[in-house]
Amino acid sequence: MLGDIITPDLFASALRMATPLALAAIGGTICERSGVVNIALEGIMLTGAFAGAAVTLATGNPWVGVLAAILAGVAIAAIHAFASINLRADQVVSGTGLNILALGLTGFLMERLYGHPGTTDPVTMIRPLFSFPKPLAGFGGEVLRWIEGVFLSHTPIVYAAVIIAIVAQWALYKTRWGLRLRALGEHPKAADTVGISVYRGRWVAVLMSGALAGLAGANLVIEQVGSFTENMTNGRGFIALAANIFGRWTPVGSYLASLLFGFADALQIKLQMFRGQIDIPPQFFLMLPYVLTVIVLAGVIGRAVGPAAVGQPYEKG
Repeated sequence: MLGDIITPDLFASALRMATPLALAAIGGTICERSGVVNIALEGIMLTGAFAGAAVTLATGNPWVGVLAAILAGVAIAAIHAFASINLRADQVVSGTGLNILALGLTGFLMERLYGHPGTTDPVTMIRPLFSFPKPLAGFGGEVLRWIEGVFLSHTPIVYAAVIIAIVAQWALYKTRWGLRLRALGEHPKAADTVGISVYRGRWVAVLMSGALAGLAGANLVIEQVGSFTENMTNGRGFIALAANIFGRWTPVGSYLASLLFGFADALQIKLQMFRGQIDIPPQFFLMLPYVLTVIVLAGVIGRAVGPAAVGQPYEKG
């Protein structure tokens, strides 16, 4: 049975499941490195997913839907930026409020646009980048099946997430922008003293996190599920926050942590196919990713040290 579980599909599924988590987690990393906590990742992802589905249904073009998802994410993130940076509101309260707003807003728009709650009609999906003929028989064919299945069977946003993680890591530690961003999260007063605009830097970081979380929503709807369902993010934004902490507030670390959570998600789906052979309630498999999140946070959060000024509003003067 183990041979039926450990297959290329399992690892390919882990990569797919990890992609929306990774995009949102990298957004959270950039945001918190600037000193702003973005609890609203869950709501931003949900809003992006709805906008992506609605625009794709209206235009028939999934790439326009991806753009709409990113813009919707930026719009929701702008509310969080204005509340937490300009109004100096409590960032956790602002983010929590936006999560509730996103849940209600998407449900309301479902009723207004489609006349019913629940799920939209199927949308046009983005297909995998590569297509290969049936692999050859024998050992060589088996190796090719694993390479193709695990690494070459994915849609564009899956590969984009890997590139974004690498580029963001480089930008954060090798560029002047990254140095300034980290300064905002560690000591905004000192950054302000040397002429760095704290407000502008934090605004850009929050908007970037909104764009990435919106892209995560687009991946969920247009590349994975094929339709929008109310509350379909199902806690992924909060798992992304855990991945950000587990990844030590670095883009590549956040991506690798997301892979762990994605693998747990893929494994629980795979194990459900063997319910008749494994004498364990199916609910146990469903809770695997969330149990892993609690275990990771319980083991790591006490030792992980975030940016010194994260969550602290800044007042110039």
